[in-house]
Parts: sequence; C-alpha cells; structure tokens
Amino acid sequence: MTSRLLRSCGFAGAAALCTSAAYAGPDVIVGDLIDIQRYGAVSGITAYAVGTSSCNISTNNATDKLMWISSTFPGHPPANRNLHPVIAQNMYRLKDGRFEQVGMSWLKHGFTALTQNLCNTCQPPGSGSFLGIGCSDPYVASLNGSQGNLGPRSQVNANTGHFPAPFTAPPAPATIGRRLQVLTNDINPTLNPGALYYAEGQYVTQDDARAGNSLNNASYRRIQFASATSTPTFVGATSRQNPAIRAWFANDPTVVLINADYPEANTNFQVHPYPAAPPAPPANIVARYIVGAKVTDNGDGTWDYEYAVQNINSHRSGRGFSIPLACGVTVTEIGFHDVPYHSGEPYSGTDWAATQNSGFGGSITWNTETFAANPNANALRWSTLYNFRFTANAAPTTGTGSIELFRPENAPGEP
Repeated sequence: MTSRLLRSCGFAGAAALCTSAAYAGPDVIVGDLIDIQRYGAVSGITAYAVGTSSCNISTNNATDKLMWISSTFPGHPPANRNLHPVIAQNMYRLKDGRFEQVGMSWLKHGFTALTQNLCNTCQPPGSGSFLGIGCSDPYVASLNGSQGNLGPRSQVNANTGHFPAPFTAPPAPATIGRRLQVLTNDINPTLNPGALYYAEGQYVTQDDARAGNSLNNASYRRIQFASATSTPTFVGATSRQNPAIRAWFANDPTVVLINADYPEANTNFQVHPYPAAPPAPPANIVARYIVGAKVTDNGDGTWDYEYAVQNINSHRSGRGFSIPLACGVTVTEIGFHDVPYHSGEPYSGTDWAATQNSGFGGSITWNTETFAANPNANALRWSTLYNFRFTANAAPTTGTGSIELFRPENAPGEP
C-alpha cells in the first residue's frame, strides 16, 4: 500500500482540517499536573518525572467507567491485563519564537484507580480496577518516575490503546533510565534567557479510544527553572485537554494552528470485561496531528518560516512534511529538530533529510526512511513534536502542505 498524504489549505504547510464527533463512553483526561521530581543528571542529561491526576469526565451510564486493570493483578486473566492507561510525560521549550520538544519519558502503566473529585463528583465504581464516572485518580511524580513501572512507547498503538501485557524491556539505566530525559543545556536558564518551558501529560487507553474520545487526553502546564540543578516549579494552572503545542499560540497570537485529521482503520480491539456489553468498536478512529506555523519578516526581503507538527494519536506516524514554494524562491537556513528516544527504545535518531524541488509546482520536503526500508526509522510518532524551518526571499501566502504517513495500515506485527 502506498503511503497516504494528508493535505490542506489554511497556511503554507498545514494539513487536512477535519472535525471529530462527540461520543459517549469512557473519557479520560489529564485534570491536573500536580508535582515534579528531579532525579539527577548523567552525562549531560537530567531526569525528571511529572505527577498527573486523571479524570473520567464521562457523565453517561454504568458502562462508561474506565477500565484500570493492573498488568500484575491475579484477579484478572492475563488477556485483560493491558486494559489500563499508559501515561506519557513530555517537556517543551519556547525560545526565540520556536516551540520545540526537549524531552520525553517512557510510559507509566496504571495499576489502580482511586475515587477523588478533581473534575466532577465521583461515582465510586466499587473497585480499583475502574475509574468511575466523574472520578479522578492522582499519580504523584514519584509513581510516574518509578522505573520498574515505565514501559516502552514502541509497544503501544496510541490510536487503539492496545499493547502487550506485561511489557518487555531491557534493564533501566541508573538514575535517568526510562524517566523524562532532557539535555541539561536545554533547561539551563543561563544558556536559555527568556525561554518558557512546559510539561505535558497524556493518557492512552483502550476503552477511551474505542469510544472515540482519545483526542482530548493531553494537558500541559508551564514550569520554570531557577537553575540547571534545581527542581522546576509550576507557573499558573494546568491547561486541560490541550496538547502542549497550543501553548505556542497562547503565548504568540501570530502563530497559526490547524488540525490534520484522518480516519485510521483498526482491527485489534479486545473484548472488554464490562458489566454489560460495550458498544461495538468503530471501524475507524480519528487520528490527529496539530500543525503550527509562524512567519517572521526579517525586514531585509527575507522571511523566517517555522513549523511544528505534533502527533497526538496517529499510530501510522509521519515520515514526510512538505511545504509548497513558488517558482524562483530561494531557500536558505534549512533546519530540523526532533526529540531523542532513549533507554533502549529501538528507534533511529537520524535527522530527516530536506530536499528542494525548484520551478513551477516546487516545494521543500523533509523525509525519513520508508517503513519498508526501516520499520524503526525516525518517524514522527505519537506524543512527539518535530520542527521544520527555513528562510526564504518570499512573503507568506496561503498554500497547501502535506504530511506523508509512515506505516501501512494494519502492518503485520504491530501492537
């Protein structure tokens, strides 16, 4: 199957703008980012963990409680022990007009749910194996940073929430292994004057996904660093149901954001142990990228073009990003930025190569390898944000950009 291209108009380089319907069913969000822990630094990399408090904001019926079945709980058969959320933690930096992801963690596996009332009035489900309607459950930073319960991202299909249980992984390196890793120089206030920082949490789980509610599972909160060796502190409240890229626009109204949605066909939903029969899973689930763009007039006949693309829940991932160019446009200062995987994840860290096609119908395109050539290529996978930039001797106009997808539908051996 050929790779699919997502396209749209709106600004030079957005992608397909779609709207998603509202669904009933379990609906988990990050209600709050609650605390931060710093673990230390090794070889110029500092490790953190961010505490998250989840909420099931569904207000419907008894089948809408969210499953939270531990991978080690003997009261459930092994086939059901992946019916719990996994939690991604990320860190971002806004500096000199550029919004970049500077760190990521492995995935905390949920093990039991409490019955607190952060978002709504909790309807206790009677078991820690469910997050009840209106209920919230806090995982403090020390839990989200516990290395033994952090599993690899590479084993999770974020579009369906499916993953093998228990997860398999190499031993965690001491101090920083599996945790939210950031280059110390990227958060050192002395080296980053004026920079703003953001922490983000995102939950992924199967019953939320099958209900069509997986587009609101990320929230962000601003953090600040007093020094390179201090524990960061929060500034302001958590921005609920907003991926971190939206902090870029919140701080800079010249930024344009647009959703790039497409239907992702899925066939690997499990039979869920509901107290009553759940609704049939949808044939497709909406997968989303959010594309951001900022253009700066340099006052000398050139303009800086800055793009950020965040993959929210696309399992197929992205391998190409293309911006149209008018005939005769000269492009310089071409750049790319990604975030490194770590702790034994199998993915390549090779930067995407840029090519320019001049003349009529020209473009500038960044690509990584194809899935056929390397299934572990540096694709733009879920809960990550990549940047693309250049300088051109042409003012911005509205155009059509594209994201090329990486993984074929229902590729064999996929989670």
